[in-house]
Amino acid sequence: MFADLHLHSSFSDGTDTPNELIELARNNRIKIISISDHDTIAAYNDFDFSNTEIKVIPAIEISTVLEHSYLHILGYYINTDSYELAKYIERVSYEKTENTRINFENALYQGCFQYRWERVLELHKDQPRISGVHVVKSMENDDYVIEGMRLWDMFHKYFWAESPDFIPTETATAYDAIDIISKANGVPIVAHPKSAGNDLIIIDLIKYGVQGLEVYHPIHTKIDIEKYLRLAEKNRIYVTGGTDWHGKNNGNEVTHFGMCGLEDAKYPILSLH
Repeated sequence: MFADLHLHSSFSDGTDTPNELIELARNNRIKIISISDHDTIAAYNDFDFSNTEIKVIPAIEISTVLEHSYLHILGYYINTDSYELAKYIERVSYEKTENTRINFENALYQGCFQYRWERVLELHKDQPRISGVHVVKSMENDDYVIEGMRLWDMFHKYFWAESPDFIPTETATAYDAIDIISKANGVPIVAHPKSAGNDLIIIDLIKYGVQGLEVYHPIHTKIDIEKYLRLAEKNRIYVTGGTDWHGKNNGNEVTHFGMCGLEDAKYPILSLH
């Protein structure tokens, strides 16, 4: 693989540090990567990527939920010093943490577990955005066991937007995400468009100002890839791709580093700057 443009670090819900991601890219002969953490650019504030032979495109993945579907927007080539972006991140991080707390308390009320929310916060003091992944990792840290249910099954029941038990409370929309990425001089891209569950939504986002689709992603079948390639070509927008790597937190569909992405340098998204 030439470029993997969807990696998550330990600054969001991945387990690899930015330096470890660089090393993974080097070992897998990947020339260009993008660390696109959920609702944070902390990796770019804390690390200097100018001294590596691996090209790193600054990015973010902004998380939004539409009813019971995930609608994530990737932003490439963002200005990581943008004040507007920083304020937006502060807002959505607070909203995500509150949403996680609400769903945590819902699971607690339904008798799923007897764990303390304060313990989750204690174990993630440096994390401004707490998600259901952090709940699971906290329980794993404490060897906490839920009778009759695996921890990741609990996650998918109470913290996964597609579950009927999930309570959606976040107010930021995909349109807000497109706007803030554009204000930060970035290129807004629909992440894993299949997860939206409705291609009419994707078409509407293109009309609004999305400039590309993440065509190559582990959840996309060959048929999905062909469909989104045609949609991107028809609308003359960028094609991107990435593994959606989370390290030890990877989903079952991710089999290895660099499994998805762009196979050569011909893709216009790679040469914008």
